[in-house]
Amino acid sequence: MAKAGRTSGNGRFKRILQTIHLWMGLIVALPIIVIGISGSGLLLQREILAYSVPAATAQGEPATYVQMIAAAQKAAPENATARSILPSLYAGAPTSISFDNGGRPPRTRVHVDPVSLQVLGSEPIANRGPILDFLIRAHAFLMMPAPIGFPMVGWSAAALTFMAASGLVLWWPRKGLWRHAFWVRKGARGLRFHVEFHHVVGFWGSVILLIMGVSGLYLVFPETFRESVEAVLPSERAFSGGDKQYAPGPAPMHADGAVAAALAAVPRTRAINIQLPPTPDLPFVVHLETLDFRPKLPPILVTLNAESGEINFIDDPRNYSIGDKFLNLQHTLHFGIGLGWVWKVLVFISGVLPLALAITGLVIYVKRRATKRFMPQAQGAVSQPAE
Repeated sequence: MAKAGRTSGNGRFKRILQTIHLWMGLIVALPIIVIGISGSGLLLQREILAYSVPAATAQGEPATYVQMIAAAQKAAPENATARSILPSLYAGAPTSISFDNGGRPPRTRVHVDPVSLQVLGSEPIANRGPILDFLIRAHAFLMMPAPIGFPMVGWSAAALTFMAASGLVLWWPRKGLWRHAFWVRKGARGLRFHVEFHHVVGFWGSVILLIMGVSGLYLVFPETFRESVEAVLPSERAFSGGDKQYAPGPAPMHADGAVAAALAAVPRTRAINIQLPPTPDLPFVVHLETLDFRPKLPPILVTLNAESGEINFIDDPRNYSIGDKFLNLQHTLHFGIGLGWVWKVLVFISGVLPLALAITGLVIYVKRRATKRFMPQAQGAVSQPAE
């Protein structure tokens, strides 16, 4: 009896959860689809732009950053000043140097072959274009005014989180049915096909959808999310530099010396961005990423005195508390950066999954309602006596 009661209780719970899952899906499907598709579009555009820079074909040892700046200066506007360097991070990639046009927009980016010092091209660093603007407004604000759209995106993330978690509970197969729970069975047709497809896609996508939902909540409601995390995990950032002695770079500092000093202070890293000081009284800022197998973002930040070459401080996220590491990971996970190309592909797919789940879920709802309407009529026809 107790076992039957537990079974009945579980069945009742699943029926209630299924009803909530269904109606929440019907209500929030459209905004979640818009957010997902636009998010995949943003990721795709970012990757296309990242690989659309001209190729650097020269082979050999790279030149110094000082030499690269001098080469790029020839293609920059007159009186423009170098402000930042994006080093070549993979074979065939150029080094890109950004120039400030005396405070007048737009800034200019010049691509240089790091070996031959050949200028490969230049382009203005313009504001986002209409396509990027549309995708951002759709993803972050649902094409609404920010005070209305931004919170709606946050609550859509909460709904997505619930839908993914409840879908996983509803998917959980009964004893003896596990071997059919991970793929659509051969020969499935009609309602059975849509039900199995919905369950299988929901299962395989549940983890990534949960991650997108939770990280989306953090991005929209960062203070509330942080307070919740700090309630269960320690959260305290750790900085260094003032309490340790590091070998200073050359004085006065230049780009190569800044990178060399930063790499010596933080071993097993590589420079991914060098911010050049606009005036001698401001520091060099070198962003590093670890070479170890771990999240690459946020980057390690090293600031160096431009006049003395001394390291001012180091902000290394690897030294953060567990709570802060968890919070930082949300940004990395949501935007598909710093975790390799496999994760980028999964994040892209996660933007398409809500559309597939919404279509199959709607088909299941319509077909089941049609079946329920047909069943009483069929039963009535059978019960009529033959004349």
